[in-house]
Order: sequence, then structure tokens, then C-alpha cells
Amino acid sequence: MNKWIEYNKKEFGYQLTELKKIITHQVKDGGKADTFTSDMLVAIVSGRRITEKMQGAIDNIIKRNSPEETFKRDEWLAGVLPKLLMVENMIKDTDWSDGYKGGSIHFMESIIKQAKNRKTLSKKQMEAISKMYVRIKKNIEKNK
Repeated sequence: MNKWIEYNKKEFGYQLTELKKIITHQVKDGGKADTFTSDMLVAIVSGRRITEKMQGAIDNIIKRNSPEETFKRDEWLAGVLPKLLMVENMIKDTDWSDGYKGGSIHFMESIIKQAKNRKTLSKKQMEAISKMYVRIKKNIEKNK
């Protein structure tokens, strides 16, 4: 077992230091680290054999948390967040029932929360927001 610890330190030294930096940064920002990132660090430190799939996941974690990628995501968030908030506020101007409005607002709040926390949304989420915007706009135009 001890030889695997030494092997991992030698073979994955860069990944080890990068994961430690990422976890330290996450703890400073949000108070707790991402569980998966912590598990990958523990796997390297404890001497567990690192498979190709695990190595790929570790490399993706490092890439995703690189300064360039973080800057790109922050820029994306700065462009998208005002639009999401606008759609959320437009829901209040519709003549939908209270239950339907509430569900729509809840959906938008969860989308906004994910956009802020993960700094990304899936293609389907973006499409759903676009469809909702069209429905809201149509409803508001109809009621003028």
C-alpha cells in the first residue's frame, strides 16, 4: 500500500497540488468543498489506484477550475443573469393563475440559483427559458 502512495505522489504531483488549491479556494468562497473533488484528492493521497477514467475526471476538474475557464463562465453569467431576472419579473405582469405563476417563478428561481452556483445551464434549460419568455410576452401583449 505504501508503494502506491509514493507512486501517486510522484505520478500525480501536479494534480495533487491543483486539487488542493481548488479545494482551498472552494472552502474560502463557499465554506465547503465539492464532494467529488475531495474524493479524488483523497483517492490520490490514500494511495488508491487511479484509473484512466478517474484521471480524466481529475483533469476535467482542474480544467473547469482554471482561471481562464472561470473568467469565461463569469462573463457568461454577467450576460445571462440580467435576462433571467427580467423573465422572472415579467411573470408577475401576466394574468396567469396564482398557482401557475408560483410554479413558473419557482422554476425561474431554481434556474437562477443553478446559474449562479454552477455558472452554466444546459441547452434544454436555455430552450425552456426561451419558450417561457415567448409565452410570457404573448400573454402580456394579449392583455394590453
